[in-house]
Amino acid sequence: MSEQDKIEVRPIKLKDIDDILSVDGEIRAVGNVITYRNLTTEYILFAGHGKPPQRSPASYMRSLTGDVAPLLNFSFVAEVNGQVCGFILGQVARLREGVTEIGIIQMIGVHPDYQRKGIGSKLIRALADKYRSEGIKVIRIGVDHRDKSLLGLVEHVGFGVDRLVVYSMIV
Repeated sequence: MSEQDKIEVRPIKLKDIDDILSVDGEIRAVGNVITYRNLTTEYILFAGHGKPPQRSPASYMRSLTGDVAPLLNFSFVAEVNGQVCGFILGQVARLREGVTEIGIIQMIGVHPDYQRKGIGSKLIRALADKYRSEGIKVIRIGVDHRDKSLLGLVEHVGFGVDRLVVYSMIV
């Protein structure tokens, strides 16, 4: 990516899904996926039912579940010279009996060739602006403590450790 290349961040469209799946595949191919190791874009978008039979916007419309529509409302892609090179998938969650809404970053990914060029920061800022416009004041992202790259990104854009500590138990 040269200095003349323009990064454009825009809301996700159905036609972007193939590109998002491709970017996710490229990230996984280089093998440095830590936080999202067991979570794929296909799982998020297709509710664990795998890929649709045909990879096309029409088949995605039939395959996407009702739960995904809110996800698409809070998701963005980044393009360089018209090519999708990154994405962020967000959604709104309710805490404490639905009194408080928070923004959740489900997943963020930037193609390995475009990492460390400000694209992840721009994606997070675009999503933060969308949440702010909807009256949401808090954004959360779960990050594996070993994922130094993602930790560096979220700390760089202003995230900090929250008071809430999440404990997990494998059952």
